[in-house]
Amino acid sequence: MQVEAFQVPERITGRTPLRTIVTEQLRAVLEQRTTRWAVVGVLLICASLSTLIPTPVGVDLAWMFIVPVAISAIAGGLKEGSVVAVMSALISALYATAALGRVDVTLIASVGLGRLVLYGITAMVLGAFAEAHQSVQSHLRTLASLDPLTKVSNVARFYDELGIMEAGTERFAVLLVDVDDLKVLNDRHGHQAGSAAIQSVANALRRVIRTSDCVARFGGDEFVLILKDADRSGSQIVVNRLRSELAASSLPGIPDETVTVSVGVAMFGEDGTTSEELLAAADAAMYSDKRSRKELVPS
Repeated sequence: MQVEAFQVPERITGRTPLRTIVTEQLRAVLEQRTTRWAVVGVLLICASLSTLIPTPVGVDLAWMFIVPVAISAIAGGLKEGSVVAVMSALISALYATAALGRVDVTLIASVGLGRLVLYGITAMVLGAFAEAHQSVQSHLRTLASLDPLTKVSNVARFYDELGIMEAGTERFAVLLVDVDDLKVLNDRHGHQAGSAAIQSVANALRRVIRTSDCVARFGGDEFVLILKDADRSGSQIVVNRLRSELAASSLPGIPDETVTVSVGVAMFGEDGTTSEELLAAADAAMYSDKRSRKELVPS
């Protein structure tokens, strides 16, 4: 493999629409629970003050309480929206009796119950739709980041993760794993056997790494790993476990075939500080490992 193959894909450039910028900024703000509650609190105060404004007969500004209920339900989900709905119903009921100059428990209860139904329905409908939408979006994002054959991360997800690690201060290792003699396996048993071998390696990789690590299919019969907070000796332990896992298993329908791999390790800071340098170093180490292991096989 040539080093040029390890160029990080360039981002698609272009002018971002203003609507997209505003939406992303608003989403980032409302995703923060403390900020979201502060916004809802301000809206509750504004809605409360609006009820003190003299209005013509038949005009009720209590509908303004729907705004904080809607925002909390959409941004925080059904549970948070329901809490704000109860608060809004109680506050609006209290202000509804303020004009009487005395506390009327019966009026508070009747007004509060009626508005709780309205605000509660708003919270339930919007909260349920928001949670369903978030679930679908999360599922789509997960699918978009997975390799369809192996169900490990794809190369785009790997580069995103690697970019985050490069920008941080945590030590990490990059491993490049290549399936040995896949072409021979394909020629001997067919391409389904080759696909099974690739899946077998992916499954073994998932078993030997931590959930905080990243494993991705780099293309064809190659995989890349990011081992967080790992040194060279710790990386070698993962390599040894991987080979033990593969040696203990066989391909479905081909019991006499076992899969072997060649692995190259590159340490951030020692072997490079950029994606290109780390992958090039891991690639060179992988081919060195492949040559040395072939030399040990009797001719």
